[in-house]
Amino acid sequence: MDWRFWSALFAAMIFLGYPAAADCDDPQDPAAAIADCTQSINSGKWKGRYLAAFYTNRAAAYHELGDNDRAIADLNEAIRLDPKLAMALNNRGAAYNERGDNDRAIADYDEAIRIDPKFAMAFNNRGNAYSDKGDGGRAIADFNEAIRLDPQFARAFQNRGSAYHDKGDNDRAIADYNEAIRLDPKHAMVFLGRGIAFSDKGDNDRAIADFDEAIRLDPKFAVAFDNRGSAYHDKGDNDRAIADYDEAIRIDPERARAFNHRGYAYSDKGDNDRAIADYNEAIRLNPKSGMAFHNRAVAFLEKGDTDRAIADYSEAIRIDPEDASAFNGRAAAYHARSDNDRAIADLNEAIRLNPKSGRAFVGRGDVFSSRGDLARAVADYNEAIRLNPKSASAYFARGRSYLFAGSVEKALADFNQASAQAPKNAYLALWVDIVSRRNNLPSRLAQTSSGIDMTVWPAPVVRLFMDQMTPAAVLAAADDPDATRKKGQICEAIFYSGELSLTKGLKDEATRFFRLAASDCPHGFNEWDAANAELKALGVVP
Repeated sequence: MDWRFWSALFAAMIFLGYPAAADCDDPQDPAAAIADCTQSINSGKWKGRYLAAFYTNRAAAYHELGDNDRAIADLNEAIRLDPKLAMALNNRGAAYNERGDNDRAIADYDEAIRIDPKFAMAFNNRGNAYSDKGDGGRAIADFNEAIRLDPQFARAFQNRGSAYHDKGDNDRAIADYNEAIRLDPKHAMVFLGRGIAFSDKGDNDRAIADFDEAIRLDPKFAVAFDNRGSAYHDKGDNDRAIADYDEAIRIDPERARAFNHRGYAYSDKGDNDRAIADYNEAIRLNPKSGMAFHNRAVAFLEKGDTDRAIADYSEAIRIDPEDASAFNGRAAAYHARSDNDRAIADLNEAIRLNPKSGRAFVGRGDVFSSRGDLARAVADYNEAIRLNPKSASAYFARGRSYLFAGSVEKALADFNQASAQAPKNAYLALWVDIVSRRNNLPSRLAQTSSGIDMTVWPAPVVRLFMDQMTPAAVLAAADDPDATRKKGQICEAIFYSGELSLTKGLKDEATRFFRLAASDCPHGFNEWDAANAELKALGVVP
């Protein structure tokens, strides 16, 4: 995780106390320390452990300036001169850790601990190296020992919190972050870590409060802006999310994740062109980001560009062959092209990778449904509902299958369940109304529409069913500057005009609307499948 950034800790400089050492033990001015240590090293006056101390201190100064190669060279010499200098071994381990060479780092920490079994910092640093290797159990054991040796060691609590978070134990993580903050309330990284743990628990308000504090402590903390943006996005506040992503990118223009996240927010706002531009940049900065390819594929699919969507999903799968969601997405693109055999093959793989994916069962059910295999479709929807009894999409999909199989009462029961799970979903409210009318039940749309946002599409369609607009007026309202959105809205205006005509017994008019929908709707739309099913039920060849 790129947010953790735990640099392994360099032990403090050795206080030399020699008159000739000048400022070689001053960590506040690394450049001056390097000059003074070099003068002492070259003087020829010092040997053995004394000379080793100068090399160790110069290495610490080089590390402060980001020059790990020179730091390691000096530590090699310090250890050669004094093989029992635990501080030099710890610091070389820290330098190796920062270079990603965790095996060498651990070997140095092992030796530092053998020499000094009470060296809390070495246990802490070894824990970091084990965490970087994915060995959370050993990492936590080392952090435990560091804390036992030094109960005031704030960084050890922070790092143990990060290790617990990696194991999915956010409650323990938060408890450790709390203690780290109590011990050191000015460390921005701990607030970031606790904020991420709160986000993972779905407590975005507390997460935002922690990210606020991290930013207050470090106004140039790009990762905190990025994560706060994600918390706002999770709350549905895409404008604030984008503002935070903008700031994260301004501070760190090389942060691929922030471009990816901003793209996701733009996509949620329906601005797929800006989303794609951000995903392009994320991919340029990190060509191995499967998530960026995946998200760009979603944007291309929403624009109706199935070829590019499939290409991006395929690349996401190449980068991570275990990504079930990418197989789900590519299946949707294949289904939109009516390539149902490939769609089913991808959904089979998604289910193999994640047998508890209700989304994959719903997707495969949709493909079976479009092929007319309603028995298999219902079986898949049943499994999706078993996996998640509150899945509105699964109840909706099964309801449509029941409807087109002629089981109107079962269809209504499922649509009612779906609408109960997502009462603000206008489409579900429409289908409840459509099937209620077929069951000769009164419309409840006037009541259910009170919970629906009637300022955005498909509000005109809802008004159509409430006799407040005509089909022609709804078609006019479907116009949109975005060509892809316009095509989808026109599709829906035509299809639901057909459904309304059918409820009124106007079969010829309904057939005309359904033919138009079957001809012009994007194939990935539920309305395209439904139009073909309605034509078949009317005895008309689509």
